[in-house]
Amino acid sequence: MDKSTIDFVSLPENFKLQILKKLDWETLKDLKLVCRDFYLTIAKNIQTLGRPKAYSMTIGYDGSKISSVLYRLMLTGNVGRRGSLKHILFNGDDEYENFLKILDFTEIKELCLRNGSNGEYISIHYESNSGGDFSKYNFSTRLPNGRSRKMRLYIGIKSSKKVGILYDGHFLKKESLRKLGLFEEDGSHSVGRKIAMDLLTGNPMLEYENVSANTLEPLDIQIMNYLFKHGFFNPESTCGRKRFKLLFLEVVKFGDFGRKFYRKFFDEIKFNNNLVERNNRNLYSIKSSIKCTKCGVEHENSIFYRRNCKQLCIQSF
Repeated sequence: MDKSTIDFVSLPENFKLQILKKLDWETLKDLKLVCRDFYLTIAKNIQTLGRPKAYSMTIGYDGSKISSVLYRLMLTGNVGRRGSLKHILFNGDDEYENFLKILDFTEIKELCLRNGSNGEYISIHYESNSGGDFSKYNFSTRLPNGRSRKMRLYIGIKSSKKVGILYDGHFLKKESLRKLGLFEEDGSHSVGRKIAMDLLTGNPMLEYENVSANTLEPLDIQIMNYLFKHGFFNPESTCGRKRFKLLFLEVVKFGDFGRKFYRKFFDEIKFNNNLVERNNRNLYSIKSSIKCTKCGVEHENSIFYRRNCKQLCIQSF
């Protein structure tokens, strides 16, 4: 072992990390082979070092077993460019968990979880919009019965610093996915809701219990109830909360149940008793707005259901 290696080994761990964080991933992999101290230091702090960033990933599972991943990496120095498709098969849970440790998923742009036994899946695609005010997240779900659900979530760029779909890789751990109910019937429903809630609240530490596969409550109502429960619409947070627009496609069943729910919901969150409701042949809408004396912005909460195209739009600005 040469003198420079000995000098590095003798450093306190916080100083070692300052040096290691300046190195690229390929160099770190080589350093792990130099000596035992390098290996242990890098392995212990692997999630804080310069791991390759994942661009996209599809997780395949059968029953309660995660069997494979298909993924692409972001190419260093080429914004928006992605590498070649890679495929890994797992023989056990440990192999999958170890795989999660070597990549950084915080800026992932495409994520899909697919059940190989019944064709069920949840897919989320992130699109940045450098020329506009919103980032877009496309959610697409296929259920075991062949039915599909599609949702688009738009979040104001100025009100969110988030880039990509996930806040950290802990969400992808098998135990986290199990708690969300991924391996149960209609599990993709719960996973999609959890990701949407993380993006809207900016707090991935919030816990959302799994929804029973027999629930009759539509996804839009579940999301709005959770936002209300966690204080998203509290008057004191109006100026600082995220601006968003939720667009649900192919909403066939809205009817009296939807109208009654949103009429009662908007009674709870309206601004100074300002509420405008419209209901005609092609459109049902509720809107509440106020010119803010604190920030000078006109805040608005609204919902539009367009009967002719079966689209439900919920907005909060």
